Amino acid sequence: MTERPPPHVDPVEAMAATGIGCFEWDPATERFTLDPVGLAVFDLRPDEYDGMAAGLTRRIPVEEVIRLFKLVEDIRAGRSDSYSSYFRIRRRDGSMRWTHTQGQVVREPGREGIRVVGVVRDATAELAHSALRLMAEDDRRRQETALGEVAQALGEALTVEDVVLALTGDQSMRRLGAQGITLGVVDQGRIKLVGAVGQVNVRVRALHQARLTEPRPLNDVVRSGEPAFFTSRQVFVRRYPDLADQLQDSLATAAAFLPLTAQGRPIGALALVYEGKRSFSSEDRTLLTTLASAIAQSLQRAMLVDQSREIAAGLQNAMLPRRLPRLVGGVLAVRYRTAREGVWIGGDWYDALPLPGGVVGVAIGDVQGHDTEAAAIMGQLRIAMTAYAAEGHGTAEVLTRASAFLAELHADRFATCLYAQVSLATGQVRAANAGHLPPLVRHADGTVELIEVATGLPLGLPADWLPNGYPHTDFHLAPGGTLLLYTDGLVERPGEDLELGLARLARVLAEGPVELPALADHLRDTLGGRLEAEDDAALLLLRRLGPGDEPAGTAVPGG
Repeated sequence: MTERPPPHVDPVEAMAATGIGCFEWDPATERFTLDPVGLAVFDLRPDEYDGMAAGLTRRIPVEEVIRLFKLVEDIRAGRSDSYSSYFRIRRRDGSMRWTHTQGQVVREPGREGIRVVGVVRDATAELAHSALRLMAEDDRRRQETALGEVAQALGEALTVEDVVLALTGDQSMRRLGAQGITLGVVDQGRIKLVGAVGQVNVRVRALHQARLTEPRPLNDVVRSGEPAFFTSRQVFVRRYPDLADQLQDSLATAAAFLPLTAQGRPIGALALVYEGKRSFSSEDRTLLTTLASAIAQSLQRAMLVDQSREIAAGLQNAMLPRRLPRLVGGVLAVRYRTAREGVWIGGDWYDALPLPGGVVGVAIGDVQGHDTEAAAIMGQLRIAMTAYAAEGHGTAEVLTRASAFLAELHADRFATCLYAQVSLATGQVRAANAGHLPPLVRHADGTVELIEVATGLPLGLPADWLPNGYPHTDFHLAPGGTLLLYTDGLVERPGEDLELGLARLARVLAEGPVELPALADHLRDTLGGRLEAEDDAALLLLRRLGPGDEPAGTAVPGG
């Protein structure tokens, strides 16, 4: 009898017959080779595909690309040697198809680098009308919604405070499905708590107030750079036994601790605490690590903005008077508010100088631009004007000399300025204006008057543009009256007529409190507290005291 040959199984034939395609991916070159069955799974013809991984993204929705990117990064970084995932592709007719891929890292002796081999197949049939598909679709919708909402909120965050509000605001727990959220940043070898929300989280805040070298959940993920997921209280307590007391009355059933890493540097960590959650699916973990990456990028940007603003504010404050003079017969109050948008440092300034004969010189101005050069020029110009006023020059001459000084700096900048000399004994005011906004006076009876001051050109323009110098205007400040000088950041709004801003300023000034410091706060907070404010704002108030008023002490500038 002739012996039968042993049965032969052709794996390629079997895989092709069951719709399983094969691929090989080289991470170093990004070449992604698909066999004909694999191309069919992606609904691609051979002439439509260039053999590179990027060519597949035309078929993969962006939210799937984000999720698959995390799997790819784990392979590149050596954190994983294999992966398996369901994802969707968009066919050429626009319909969506569920697909499954599985890959394995292959390392060959004597060859540098790695390659990944695997399979891809149509998974629509196995997921159709099944609880798995329903759960996957529902979870995916939740993930997409959460990712979009959080990404939008973080995209609008400018400062660290904005990032904290985006993560711990009213909608944050709904977005992330957590009952407690804690955000910490790395600060001098510790995790500094900057935001927390949720009743569950109140009981675990103590977990995050230790040095980075101590065994704590957030410390550990910051040091390792890897997230930690807990779905068992016993496992958590075994790892952190000294924290058991903190969890005795906690309702938490699960927690995720996520490192926040930007450009390879740990900058913080996020803790999410859940009540009733029993497990973290691969989809959950992918969502949370993707969100952590977005949060880290936003937080790093915000930290740089805060640092830049702090430096800018310090430079700006160094250029302004630290204390205001003690006056006989009058009292001063000033306020300054930096721009809320960007990291601008402005050229706004104010100053006050006692002059002989019971006269006080007051000035308000704004150098063109929003940068450190504008602030530096502002400081020089303020000091120069102080020197000219101290030499005994009148208002018009002070502005004429200041304009020549600025022009000689060759900075290609101009400045607006209003300078007034006020006799506190008689109430006589003489003002000169270099292209600045007009002053206002609030009389003792509460009525407000806009003072029309003859206006000259801004400071810093060529001398031959000013053949007659600067004109001056005289007016009277009665006892109990308050003179207001201000910069345009207090009145101007994008797209709005200036007259509306001046009318609003007059109304707010009239409605303000009597006490001068409170009135200064009222003006700053009412008119300068807009979140969208794009310009600095400065204001100076000078009140002439009446016979029965208390004498003024030393005035200190307010923020």
